[in-house]
Amino acid sequence: MKFDEIATQLGEFGRYQKRVFFLLSPAAMTCGIQIMISVFNMGVPNHRCALPGYAEDTWSLHSPEHAQRVNTSIPLDPDMEEKGGYSRCNVFYQDNVTMETDTTQCSRFVYDPTTYSSSAVTKWDLVCSRKLYRSHSRMILMAGLLVGAFTTGIIADIIGRKLALMGMVALQAASSIAVAWAPSFVIYVVLRFLTGFTISGLFLVIFVLGMELVGPKKRMFVGIVVEMFWSAGVMLLGGIAYVVRDWDKLQMIMSFPILLLLSYWWLIPESPRWLLARGRDAEAEEIIRHAARVNKVMLPEKVFDNKTFDEVSQNEKVWHIFTSRVLFIRTVILCLNWLVCSMVFYGLSLNSGNLGGSVYVNFQLMAVVELIAYTGCVLLLNRLGRKVTHIGCMMLGGGACLSTIFAVLYTAGEVKTWLTIALALIGKLGAAAAFAIIYVYSAELFPTIVRNSLMGVTCLFARLGGMISPYIADLEDIVGGQFGRALPLLVFGTTTIGVGLLCVFLPETLHRHLPESLEDAKKFGRKVEGRRRAGTQDVEFDVETLHPHTGEGPEREPLTTDSHDKPASNNVIYTPSATNGVNGRLPMVSSKV
Repeated sequence: MKFDEIATQLGEFGRYQKRVFFLLSPAAMTCGIQIMISVFNMGVPNHRCALPGYAEDTWSLHSPEHAQRVNTSIPLDPDMEEKGGYSRCNVFYQDNVTMETDTTQCSRFVYDPTTYSSSAVTKWDLVCSRKLYRSHSRMILMAGLLVGAFTTGIIADIIGRKLALMGMVALQAASSIAVAWAPSFVIYVVLRFLTGFTISGLFLVIFVLGMELVGPKKRMFVGIVVEMFWSAGVMLLGGIAYVVRDWDKLQMIMSFPILLLLSYWWLIPESPRWLLARGRDAEAEEIIRHAARVNKVMLPEKVFDNKTFDEVSQNEKVWHIFTSRVLFIRTVILCLNWLVCSMVFYGLSLNSGNLGGSVYVNFQLMAVVELIAYTGCVLLLNRLGRKVTHIGCMMLGGGACLSTIFAVLYTAGEVKTWLTIALALIGKLGAAAAFAIIYVYSAELFPTIVRNSLMGVTCLFARLGGMISPYIADLEDIVGGQFGRALPLLVFGTTTIGVGLLCVFLPETLHRHLPESLEDAKKFGRKVEGRRRAGTQDVEFDVETLHPHTGEGPEREPLTTDSHDKPASNNVIYTPSATNGVNGRLPMVSSKV
């Protein structure tokens, strides 16, 4: 029997699968924590230039003499009225020749410890002329995700899922803990690159291990629940960060528990699919029969045969999509959606400290709306369809981000701050939901023969979007002023609506049998007539005439039998396999990584 049939006989999501899945959930949480902890590691407190020749200078004014020296040494900046009023980067100086007073950029700073007792920014003075270093560090983290997404899959295929899992856990624990003791900014970003590499690799491996024994009908549900554990980890981080305001202590508190995941060596089994692919049938059967005992189901005496894995023709290659205008346009639209979804998802999360109000409240609200978004996906995807739901989420998120310009222009004070935060939260809600949906949608649109390859291409664009996002999130620091605060949201909103509207040219995939070949994909979504041999008769069929709930073809009169007197199927549709994409041979990648 085929492996999906084995998984179905075990129980779509039985006790054994649930146990493995929930044991892996803390690893998904650590991935969310380690990528989002940069919001606090790279937190920028209020600051100004340190007074020249005044060793006791602090952010708080501790005496009238101190206040007078600050007033005479630091110029005022109207844009900084809400943050103390003083210039962040300039100090007065007197030319010894002309005796004229002018301003110059300073190299030493004092910081307000109210929001952050310390951060990597305060440790290495990553402000003013060095402010782009913050964006560089986050981009390097995303570059680590990019490299990890490509290399971990290869590593896991060679050495196995379990060894890859343990290697990623060990490397993430080492790099994440070492970050807290980084002696220089260069060492810091190198360690963050390694952490990004392990985030991508670890999330990919747990996604594969968690999904490979799940039955076809439960894969979409389980795939989105994995994202919920990611959000739970982010919420946990926000709560602890509120209490622990020193970045190095926070880094250690959130990193040392990763060492507990080394217990996976005794708790998590190897992937039976990988064992079968390596010819280790006895080990695979032992794991599957153990799962059957836990789930209290009976398996046949012979589990595996030569049909356990589908034989797929390799005549079609991924570059053949360039021979079809339809497939090429669809692929471009999907790649742009992956890029923008990733850019907006990470950009809004990283921008939570620039929205005004409390960074801790904003961060926690961002995590909550992300959880709400994933819950909405579970409830709506199989009711409204992928296309309508995805476009709706893109329009919702993009429209909310664009609306911030009205908050900047027509409101003031607390109203403006909270309205901007509310619109950003709605934007994050749409972006998180769209990011989850685009994975499902893409997997169902790509034909089986090149699905994994094309999903890898789209994931590349997602990582590029993640690498761009820190620079957009930090536009406020570059542009400045009230417009600078709204500018990142305007960029996110414009791009989201633009690429979201492109999806009107994509077909719906709900209740459709999915394409296997490139020729199937070209015709997918079109109302065309075709012919297929069934028994000894040619049968007319319409590829769009599918049952709205079962996805099966229309009922027909009984057909004649074939030459071996075996009954022919009554329900003939264009593509024979109903076990592709997310509800079947799922490409083992995740939108997050």
